[in-house]
Amino acid sequence: MAKKNISSGKELKGFLLSRFFFVLIIVSVVELFVVALTNTYLIPALITITKYNNIIKVDGAEGLFMLVFVLVATWIVNRIFPMLNASPVAVNEYLEKVLQSRGFVGASDQEVTETLHALSNSPMSLLSLIGSFFLVAIILLTPYIIGGIIFAVSVARELRRIEREKETEHRREEERRYLMISNIVHDLKTPMTTVYGYAKALNDGIVPEDKRQEYLEAIMNKTNRTNEVIALLLDYVKLDSEGFVIKKSKIDICELVRSCCAFCYTDVESAGCEIDINVPEKPLFIAADSVQLSRVITNLITNAIRHNPKGTKIGVTLKCENYTTAEDVRVFVADTGDEIPEELAEHIFEPFVTGDESRASGAGTGLGLPLSVKICEMHGFNLRLVQMPEIKRYHLGDEYKKVFMISM
Repeated sequence: MAKKNISSGKELKGFLLSRFFFVLIIVSVVELFVVALTNTYLIPALITITKYNNIIKVDGAEGLFMLVFVLVATWIVNRIFPMLNASPVAVNEYLEKVLQSRGFVGASDQEVTETLHALSNSPMSLLSLIGSFFLVAIILLTPYIIGGIIFAVSVARELRRIEREKETEHRREEERRYLMISNIVHDLKTPMTTVYGYAKALNDGIVPEDKRQEYLEAIMNKTNRTNEVIALLLDYVKLDSEGFVIKKSKIDICELVRSCCAFCYTDVESAGCEIDINVPEKPLFIAADSVQLSRVITNLITNAIRHNPKGTKIGVTLKCENYTTAEDVRVFVADTGDEIPEELAEHIFEPFVTGDESRASGAGTGLGLPLSVKICEMHGFNLRLVQMPEIKRYHLGDEYKKVFMISM
């Protein structure tokens, strides 16, 4: 779930940035047209309607805003200065010169002065210009307002979509949890039912003497199967607990891989399989927990033994791009057995996911690969399944059809 949350956060961040810049570009282009139309047609029309077109010449929105600002400022000065027993003449002259210097007014200076005084002294006469000011301001702001609404709506939709995906993922997690519990019960109940049946038959004395050893061995095998499931389940839960940490140290990964192969060699021979080890002789040191990483490599080799027919060739290969810095180290556990069906391959690293044949035969618990993934993730490594035709790019040999690859 943590990976899902990180992925959703990155996805939302990318969406917000892309949508913001997209809306900003569109709004900027529209604003250019709005400003051009406003300056060319709307403002001259408004000045004409206010009947000041003979004495006021505004060349755009900036001029209209400056004009209204100066008129309002002049009106405020004419009201405040008398209360302070000061003359507003100098301030009025300065504001008038500001307008004249910017080319926002025309006609004679005397006419301009009289008109500005008349406008600034009569608040009602300013209403038409102030109304024009707000109308132009609203029109110029409209593209940004609409852009903001579009951005907000699109973000809200994206948030709802992510929320729906989270709810769907949560339901799937619940379904997987219930399925996992069901599988646990199945994997424990089946051998225990057999154990109980055999033990009861022995206890009732209905087993012939020559069959007693066979029954006892069956009980031991089923008990071992139960213990294996419980041990793996405890390990899986332990790895998920907050208190568990891996203990990294400097280890020779080449020697570790060889040791894992040697440990599994008897099982490989007993299964009638063949193992090909391709590991460099010189040491290659990495930082890892040797015990936990050994479990991963051993699990992958054991997985290849259990889930492939007799005569399968298993290839264990170690490759490194730079032996000096131990960068891009990869361990491959490949085999010549049949490819894993796509519908199963998509969920192969989920708990208790096994092929129907494996579950029926008791060949696997469905916990080995999930455990391996958890251990790799705690190291910062990556474990993935690669099949034909992608497997060819790693040059492991034409006979191999699938490989589990650990990238370090």
